[in-house]
Amino acid sequence: MFPAVQKFARFIRAESSEFRTRIVVVAILAGVINGFAVSLAISAAKRLEPGQMQIREFLLFALALVAFWISKEYVLNRTTSIVEGIIRDVRMRIMRSLRDTDLLVFEGMNRGRIYTVLSTETMTLSMSSGAIINAGSSACMLAFVVINIGFLSGYALAITLLFITTAVLIYIRKSQTVNAELAAASRLENEFFENLNGLLHGYKELKLSRTKSSDFFSADLWNSITATAELRTKTGKTMNQSVLIGQSFLLFTVAGVLFLLPNLQPGAVAVVVPVVAIVLFAAGPIGDVVVAIPALARAGAAIDNLYSLETELKRNRNEAEVFAERQPILQDPFESLCLKNVSFAYPPAAGGGDSKGFALTTLDFSLKAREIVFIVGGNGSGKSTFLKLLTALYSPASGQIEWNGHPVTAERIASYRNLFTPVFTDFHLFRRILGVRDLDEKRVRSLIERMGLAGKTDVQGARLTQTDLSTGQKKRLALILAKLDDRPIYIFDEWAADQDPAFRRFFYNTLLPEIKASGRTVIAVTHDDSYFACADRVLKMEYGNFVPGEHHAKAFSE
Repeated sequence: MFPAVQKFARFIRAESSEFRTRIVVVAILAGVINGFAVSLAISAAKRLEPGQMQIREFLLFALALVAFWISKEYVLNRTTSIVEGIIRDVRMRIMRSLRDTDLLVFEGMNRGRIYTVLSTETMTLSMSSGAIINAGSSACMLAFVVINIGFLSGYALAITLLFITTAVLIYIRKSQTVNAELAAASRLENEFFENLNGLLHGYKELKLSRTKSSDFFSADLWNSITATAELRTKTGKTMNQSVLIGQSFLLFTVAGVLFLLPNLQPGAVAVVVPVVAIVLFAAGPIGDVVVAIPALARAGAAIDNLYSLETELKRNRNEAEVFAERQPILQDPFESLCLKNVSFAYPPAAGGGDSKGFALTTLDFSLKAREIVFIVGGNGSGKSTFLKLLTALYSPASGQIEWNGHPVTAERIASYRNLFTPVFTDFHLFRRILGVRDLDEKRVRSLIERMGLAGKTDVQGARLTQTDLSTGQKKRLALILAKLDDRPIYIFDEWAADQDPAFRRFFYNTLLPEIKASGRTVIAVTHDDSYFACADRVLKMEYGNFVPGEHHAKAFSE
């Protein structure tokens, strides 16, 4: 128990400067007052006489009760506030650490683990803390009780300490097994979240294939859920044994006092009743301590998992990203940008799937204000990777990106990224409209109606009422949000692929010219060769580079 208590105490002290000596002193005081009230009650019981009211003892007991209530409430309320504040700060620190990683590292992270730590583990810590803090005060009361027993009989004290020591040693031995099993259960929980993510995002694919659905449910989902349940059951049984030991301690102690004390110390028969009464009075605090035993084990595992994830994030921390976050956003107008001899390659263990080993080499690209440039090419030709390089989400291995004739250095990278308002193929719709000051909801509703989404979604208090739409409708909603951002360069990655013919025509023939007329620039990845005439330039990618020579729109239209 003691290593687990030390781990929890170190965590609280390290994460909060508010956990001061005053709280510890008041917690000890609450336990002592509780013990004093027990002793007072037993003492008053010895002197009970029919029809006689013990005014002095009654007033002292009432005073002790009020003092206990005030002190215990203070400790519980303060520690609850402190623990919840710690969880808030740790969550934000981990999420800021996520922001401080670069995209390539982030794409290779285990999302299930992040979900588990930020949801399940923090919730475990929150729920366990109350039981642990309450047990701390109860332990002080038990210490007072043990001392009181010592005054009554040395043998009774020895019997009590014997059972306490035995229970603690057994718990320490079992806690090592419990901690290892909880760590393994947490890893299985990560796997479950990964499979749950697959079910939620691959629902249509599973629905259309009985074979795939049966395979996924019977193997992936069932195996991860079953393995987690079996391990948690095993851990729970081990914890149950610890709880039973703690609860049985009370009965063993009573039995020892009743049956052993009269033989060990015949003259102490008179103290048997008060000692048994004191032990029975201690049942409540003992129960608090017993409940805290598994709570300590779970809290310790949660703390280990929190710090483990944070350590990994710190190891992957990108100082350039941290530096970029601190730089002011420059308001330089966009005139031009270019990529000069830029190269990039996915590391062997990153990128996943087809991106392993894929590389862009000696890439050159230029863009001027108020241009519309189409990027074409087959799947796997490098279009999406190029867009991530162009927007500085990926860092080039070599070469240079220039903006308005100046290199995009660490001091300018955040401002450079701020030039782009993208709709990537894997875009995400936030429910609240972010980053738009003094939002004109009438304008938003007008755009919603123009994009054919009236009745599908609306805006209320800067929040979208519905984002669970079809893919094409989501892209239209994403385009609305891009227009609200209204940055110098719009990026559309296969935006028209999921639109009906009317909206596809509207996008190429109406929206793109409007964006250009407003002084903005457009880069669009597309396969719609019938609309190539809408672009100022059409560039084709193959095997991670642009095909030599410019593929002008007129050449394709002919």
